[in-house]
Amino acid sequence: MTSIHDDPLASRGLPQRFLDRLEQLEALYLLKGDPILRSGFGGGPERWRKEREPILDAITGDGSLLDVGCANGYLAESLANWGRERGLQLTPHGIDAGRHLINEARARMPEFKDNFHVGNAWDWQPRRRYSYVYMLWDCLPPYYLGRGLHRLRSEFVAPGGRLIVGTYGSRSRGQKPWDMERYLASIDMPIAGRSAGGEPRITSFFWIDA
Repeated sequence: MTSIHDDPLASRGLPQRFLDRLEQLEALYLLKGDPILRSGFGGGPERWRKEREPILDAITGDGSLLDVGCANGYLAESLANWGRERGLQLTPHGIDAGRHLINEARARMPEFKDNFHVGNAWDWQPRRRYSYVYMLWDCLPPYYLGRGLHRLRSEFVAPGGRLIVGTYGSRSRGQKPWDMERYLASIDMPIAGRSAGGEPRITSFFWIDA
């Protein structure tokens, strides 16, 4: 099996077609008025919480939480707020390819404005490590995902921390969450735990210990 260190993708940037798609998503989000819509979710606040809060099931103590592909920062902010209800103190951080979205995240949480950066999971260089790192699986193209996840675990997550990977289905399209469990097994990333959200279940989350 080819080592990730020998992977020919290592020296490449993300495909331009994928980067163009990220720009289009940012433009689409910025057309919306509601912060949840500007995060890419159209199901309203009740479903937002039911389908996203299970991310916190991976979190066992206080620490820093990096949201990769954070959009306008609303998810990071929500997780910090929901975490306090569980007795957790989480410091929100985020990266996103959209400069305007990152500016919005900084304005949303001015006390944490220095924690939000323009970048992506493939080539952004973290200045520190984080207790918890969350990423939705399609923040990277499928062919890049395996190496990207290994990089997040080895370079972004602090020792003793966790990488959390999410996959969302779609009610309107009748689409189930992507089979992340099988994929993680295929790239030799042992799952430490899992959770799911929504009624019926429409989001799935898996975590891997660093």
